[in-house]
Amino acid sequence: RKVTRIAAGHSHAAAVTSTGELFTWGMHMDHEPKLENSLLHTKIIDVACGQNYTLALDQEGRLYSLGKGKTGVLGLASTKMTTQPILVEGIPVGEKVVTMSAGWTHVACTTALSE
Repeated sequence: RKVTRIAAGHSHAAAVTSTGELFTWGMHMDHEPKLENSLLHTKIIDVACGQNYTLALDQEGRLYSLGKGKTGVLGLASTKMTTQPILVEGIPVGEKVVTMSAGWTHVACTTALSE
């Protein structure tokens, strides 16, 4: 496997391979990279890590999040923690995420109209 993207948060990290697999590790859960099997249906192209959470962007412009959501940072209308990537559904219909950035306790992304 060839790693094409890597990101690090406060106590965890994540990597994306050339085939679009997402691996995560750290946060007192996994000491070795763990393949996020729930995303094998899609090709991940980018990853970003915040304080205690991870964002993943797929080739279709869909954004996924996982980790601690205590400030609502996961974009899931909840402050609960999730250990598996969940699709962020708050992106307006007809738009796709183009870029994303993970801050300490906030997220920013840019979108474009889907073609």
